[in-house]
Amino acid sequence: MSKITLRTLAVSCGVSAATVSRALSGHPNVRPAVRTRVQAAAQAQGYTPNQLVGSVMAHVRAARTQTFHGNLAIVFVPSAEQSQPMPMQVKMIASAEVRARELGFTLGSFRLDPPQLTAEILGRVLRARGVQGVVFIHPRQLTTIDQFPFAHFASVAIDYASPTMVQHSVSIDHYATLSSALNRLQGLGYAQVGLFIEGHKDERIMFKWTAAFRSYQEARGGIGRIPVLKLEKMTAPKFLAWHRQHRPDLVLGHVDKAVAWLRSAGCGVPSHTGYFNLNWNERTRPCAGLELRPELQGKVAVESLVAQIHRNERGLPADPQTITLRGEWVDGPTIRSLLRAAAEPRAQRK
Repeated sequence: MSKITLRTLAVSCGVSAATVSRALSGHPNVRPAVRTRVQAAAQAQGYTPNQLVGSVMAHVRAARTQTFHGNLAIVFVPSAEQSQPMPMQVKMIASAEVRARELGFTLGSFRLDPPQLTAEILGRVLRARGVQGVVFIHPRQLTTIDQFPFAHFASVAIDYASPTMVQHSVSIDHYATLSSALNRLQGLGYAQVGLFIEGHKDERIMFKWTAAFRSYQEARGGIGRIPVLKLEKMTAPKFLAWHRQHRPDLVLGHVDKAVAWLRSAGCGVPSHTGYFNLNWNERTRPCAGLELRPELQGKVAVESLVAQIHRNERGLPADPQTITLRGEWVDGPTIRSLLRAAAEPRAQRK
């Protein structure tokens, strides 16, 4: 049998080669009936695209003036704790919009608003607008998108939409990033480190912060065995009671009000207790912490989405994949080197 090509497939379907190409890539400008017919014929005849040719043509197209390829959407899914995007998520959205334009797509921003705008209704709206792929941003793992018509879209979630991992996702490697930070903090001389966290924040990243912290305590040692303070809502009285009981020389958390709480209780920061922010991007005061690189997350999410579209992948994947990125350490005035501080009096005596 002669090899099935785009052109021979077009002849057998009675359409142009350009129509076949668009139909196989899921382009919204092709009528659904034609797209279904072409895709069925391609499967029946054993047509497979030449990936090398596709790669070469992608470079050729990139060298030309950028043309419009389609529409994408980024959807914010609110939670009881967070009804609007945080500053970090606003940066993700802005970066995603820029990267989409660079790749020849437009990206519109949407927000679920049940019961007026449910996941099912939003899906119909996006299909009517010719959207081919969707990025989801979830402040908390929810089930409000269960009725979204995933079969018609490529999709990716930033962080984790569900503990069952049904979507492709892009996330900071929170476990490795925090483990690396703990190693560096230990190197500064901190030996009694405490972690305080709101439960919904840890849940959203599949409990990787608490997992990394407890694993480091047990397997690596050297940072003490202070129990994690986990509450649904962090408050000054409960935080300070935990601090008085366990007397950490450093606290890790995402609520930087803790700096003010400590100082109001007569505890100097960092002279008595250091503070290290798990999410430096949402700080409200100068501090040390982890930069979670929201712009990079937005950029990579769009790149993942466009790659799915080019491969004509729609619907929830059989084997969801997670792209993990590295967070970065940021120095700040809320930590200091205890080893250097201990050496200073001896140096002065000499």
